[in-house]
Amino acid sequence: MLGNLSNGFWGLIACIHVLLISAEVHAENLRVGFAQLSITPQVIDEWVDVNNDAQFDPDIDTWTDGNGNGTFDPVWIAGFQKSRAAQGVKDDLMAVAVVIDDGDSRIAIVALDTIGLMRKFVLDVRQSVPTAWGIDYLMVHATHNHEGPDTQGLWGPGLFSSGIDTDYMLELKRSILVAVESAIGNLEAAEMSFARISTDPRTPIKDKRKPIVIDEDIRALLFRRPDQSVIGTLVNFGIHVELAWDKNLLLTSDIAGYLRRGISQGIYYDEELRMPGLGGTTLWLTGNIGGLMTSGPSDPIYDVFLQQDITSAGHEKAQAFGHSLARSVINAANQGGFTPSPTPQLSVRAREIELGIDNFMLSLATLMGVVDSDPKLHLTPPFVRYLSEVAFIQLGNATITAIPGELYPEIAVGGIENPEGADYTMPAQEVPNLRSQLPGQVNLMVNLANDAIGYIIPKSEWDNAAPWIYGEEDETYGEIVSLGPDTAPAIHRAITDVVKSAE
Repeated sequence: MLGNLSNGFWGLIACIHVLLISAEVHAENLRVGFAQLSITPQVIDEWVDVNNDAQFDPDIDTWTDGNGNGTFDPVWIAGFQKSRAAQGVKDDLMAVAVVIDDGDSRIAIVALDTIGLMRKFVLDVRQSVPTAWGIDYLMVHATHNHEGPDTQGLWGPGLFSSGIDTDYMLELKRSILVAVESAIGNLEAAEMSFARISTDPRTPIKDKRKPIVIDEDIRALLFRRPDQSVIGTLVNFGIHVELAWDKNLLLTSDIAGYLRRGISQGIYYDEELRMPGLGGTTLWLTGNIGGLMTSGPSDPIYDVFLQQDITSAGHEKAQAFGHSLARSVINAANQGGFTPSPTPQLSVRAREIELGIDNFMLSLATLMGVVDSDPKLHLTPPFVRYLSEVAFIQLGNATITAIPGELYPEIAVGGIENPEGADYTMPAQEVPNLRSQLPGQVNLMVNLANDAIGYIIPKSEWDNAAPWIYGEEDETYGEIVSLGPDTAPAIHRAITDVVKSAE
């Protein structure tokens, strides 16, 4: 079925092409397998940031030729400014996989500590999955880590210089396949439970663009053995994985890593155990983060274990936030906060969608190959178009919605506005909100799933020309890394349709 997904519907009519992978089954024996492995690239050459601008400049900064080839061999860190070369490794970046099998269908989800992975790459991975593995659907998710290597091409040394290392991308593909194969080998009988968990108000998310709408709470799936020991946990939460911020020059998995290690291994400070973990393997899934959802450099958060406020960006803030989320999940598991789902049935529906790229600079970067994607040229506007994908997974009383970019939370939970200064005068187009349409008792919404198309902005809030919305003096961030104003309505329609097709 993976081959059908990548090649089977290029000639279908209209802008939305349909693929259904469904299995209406009565699962008698749910089996689950987890696996993880490091995807940390090797930092070959050391360098000194002489002027402390977190950007490598060969005319100013000094460096050591680690392999003696006479060339600076960087790992370009993605997510903030260009030319941010890694100086070393703080902690390992990971690929974490889960395979879920209900006896009739089998899916795999792999989450990687990268900024984003384009659908062209995902389709290539799917084509390489052996038929013998029996995988009906593979979802590849990037945690949107701003402290890992450039896997999209946008954060290299110059405006139109890609930051992608092709050898690393080949290794990344291999790692995904190894993780999935290992997870299949680890399949075992499982019982599933689910929870929606409130977060600690002392570690709040901030919405950096009006209207202030936050898709709050942690959504989690917990898989246990019949003896109640933990096999693994899926955790879905909406915040940018970036709290080490833009001056950080060490590769790190940031919040996601601290949460994963905290839930699985326990929460440690200086090798001192502060809170026991649940065991098993933890997989982080980034939620709705458009807007953008983060904790800025000057936004204070409280480290409950150190009993102190963290008031500046850095690894300490990432640690405090990740540990706070982990603590909430551990407490919920230990205090009966998870609800059992005794006979989960598995079904998957994926839908291909054609999107226009109205963003001139992004169109140019795409056509030049800086962004490693597969654009289509047309004679009528939008002249550059792009095929992406949404998906909807049901597993008992839980659902997982796969979204190919960074969804503004008001599309998920409501609160879309049409402020003065917006480029269009219109009512909200992306209604009703997506969460109101999702069945089940807990709904995971995963951003940057199977693609990385940028921000998905409500059309009535689109603002690419002055005067700026809400009386802002400068252009609001978002539009410069979005395909265009029609992206959100198209994504909303596609998800709505695929959810209805599952009823």
